[in-house]
Amino acid sequence: MKKASTCLLGAFLLLASSIAALAGEPPVSAPVQTHLKRVALFKNGLGFFVREAALPADTNLILIGPFAAPSHGTFWVSCPARAGLRSVTARQITVSEGTPAITVAELLRANIGRTATLYTGTDPEAAFTGEIIAFAPGRTPEPPAPYAMGQRVETGRVLPPGRGQFLLLKTDDGVCALDPYRISSVRFAEAEIERSFTRDSQQIELDANFTSPTAGDWLSVSYLAKGITWAPSYLIDISDPKHARLTAKALILNEAEDIEAAHVDLITGFPNLQFADVLSPVSSKESLAAFLRALSQGRSAAAEATVMSNVMTQRAEFAWGAQAVGGPAARQPVPAYGAAAAGQVAEDLFLYPLEDVTLAKNETGYYPLFTETVPYTEFYHWEIPDYVTEEDRYGQRRREERDKLEEVWHSLRLTNTTELPWTTAPAQLMKDGGIIGQDTLNYTPPKAKATVKITQAVSVKAEQAEVEIERERDAVRLYGYHYDRVTIKGTLSVTNFKDEKISLEITKTLSGEVESTIPQAKDIALARGLARMNPTHLLTWTLDLKAGEHREITYTYQALIRR
Repeated sequence: MKKASTCLLGAFLLLASSIAALAGEPPVSAPVQTHLKRVALFKNGLGFFVREAALPADTNLILIGPFAAPSHGTFWVSCPARAGLRSVTARQITVSEGTPAITVAELLRANIGRTATLYTGTDPEAAFTGEIIAFAPGRTPEPPAPYAMGQRVETGRVLPPGRGQFLLLKTDDGVCALDPYRISSVRFAEAEIERSFTRDSQQIELDANFTSPTAGDWLSVSYLAKGITWAPSYLIDISDPKHARLTAKALILNEAEDIEAAHVDLITGFPNLQFADVLSPVSSKESLAAFLRALSQGRSAAAEATVMSNVMTQRAEFAWGAQAVGGPAARQPVPAYGAAAAGQVAEDLFLYPLEDVTLAKNETGYYPLFTETVPYTEFYHWEIPDYVTEEDRYGQRRREERDKLEEVWHSLRLTNTTELPWTTAPAQLMKDGGIIGQDTLNYTPPKAKATVKITQAVSVKAEQAEVEIERERDAVRLYGYHYDRVTIKGTLSVTNFKDEKISLEITKTLSGEVESTIPQAKDIALARGLARMNPTHLLTWTLDLKAGEHREITYTYQALIRR
């Protein structure tokens, strides 16, 4: 019986299409539901979507969509060669959806056909009773036709967009038009009223035309679109003196479209996506003139959006001791998510895989990535910047800047012994169940090392100064500039007021020719500022300071200073 019904239905569809063809009517598209199979997420608000569906065998014209608005050059429709894809046509459709009423005007819109008494002020006599029969529709802007033959563009006469400003009320005296946004209160004749109304929105759907689709043939739609991103973060537990527990998680922020049981790849890296900010014409979001303008400018007006920051950093102003959460025997708030899943390397990008992800539009998801144990060392770090500017002048620092130049930081140096890179993200530091700081863990490939600040070391006092000891005026004249050759001596002074021995690493960047360092520093010539008059050097000293010990470091260099 079921087989006979199926054959009868097929014959009816064939007869209907034949009659439509004889009558000259366009064929009707068969809707095909595509399913989101894969999403690759970048950290800049872009996602690469891959949808799949099975082609029906009884029609050559199918309807697919709607999707998120794709970027130019990234929208592709694929199918087997035998299906014979001929074309894809995009058109705009109106989609209606129920919306809860939150104003008096929206409540009136929800109850068209009901009898009500409308009050326009505090005077009870200023009331109108009747049946709500219609609302004025909102006006969308009517763009000019700049390419119509013989038609001149007059942008000043284009009607602006706006919302409907009247409702029609059928009273005993006739039909009355009222401003729904000036009605102060309303009384309905019925006890039960509607509390939601239907609102229309514009979406894009696609007609795909095939020559000979076969039952079971696949269809794939892929595109790059904005509105979705992922934000990683780390938790570093250093309760063990030698090995840190590094835990990673990802937050997925989805404002693009629904995801249901899909494979998601979280991408770390910096891909070259030249037209990511230019909307594809299939999205029908812009006119032809706007699209051509976007191509020249590199960004669509409709695609203007704030790119989410890769990282957010905060500084903890306090620390907890071991007893802060119930003592050492208490359960520690440090998650254990298991080993990292085997990722995939694609050129210079790395993909963290997530399986079976379901996340509706406008939802945010929390996804554990991994927990790994990695070796680390604690040390103290004093970083001193260069005082010679890019214009070869000796920079003057404000008082608050000078104070920061003498800050010593208690830091960690972690070694990436895992098989996957660590992407740039905020890192929360924990010890014995309490938070001790937060910093940024920068991108770290496997086998490399990363430095993370814990807290400012107030028990390690540091002072620095540079003085001029010699000057040769007008030593060099080049490109119309006059340069003095100045000999500068720097002195670094550190004192360890802690009750224990510390390892202190001091780095100093300077521009010029290094003449001497006492004690001997590791000197690295940096390939930075190669067009400047002075070469750039990075000096590094590593000191072991006993409790209460005081040390001094001196260095001398010559720099060409522009007059």
